[in-house]
Amino acid sequence: MKRLFFLSLISLISSFSFAQQGSRLPDNKELVTKARSFYVDSDTFYMKPEALQSSLLGRAEFKAWDLQITGRRDLADLVIRVHRIPFSNHFTYTVTDRETETVVMAGKVDSLAGTVYGLIADEIVHKMKVLRGDPLPAQKQQQQPATAQSTPPTE
Repeated sequence: MKRLFFLSLISLISSFSFAQQGSRLPDNKELVTKARSFYVDSDTFYMKPEALQSSLLGRAEFKAWDLQITGRRDLADLVIRVHRIPFSNHFTYTVTDRETETVVMAGKVDSLAGTVYGLIADEIVHKMKVLRGDPLPAQKQQQQPATAQSTPPTE
């Protein structure tokens, strides 16, 4: 009887141990690295989601990472939310992992004359470079040897 109790206790403790390891939230780097799609949401008239979508899609890094923007929140890996502080030119944004609701990036930009979407896109891409690495230097290095080979030597 004691053996049965002891074995049951050990199996119970080990199952709790495995359950706790499986429930660990991934860190921000893991979440941003695995992300492939974005959804953009804005609660302000002064920054339309389409403007930020266009600005992100126009970034060379965004293209190099092969990222997409979807119109369906339920299909996105990351959700970008933009909020304007009333009676000011301050815009805050958050980038959240949709599944875990973990905020992976956040920031604030000040903008007049409709430049908010470009500033937010710049900040998001810069922060993604820190977490994912810059995809462009590798491409530039691959292109440089090709151009060096095509140039005839001077004598």
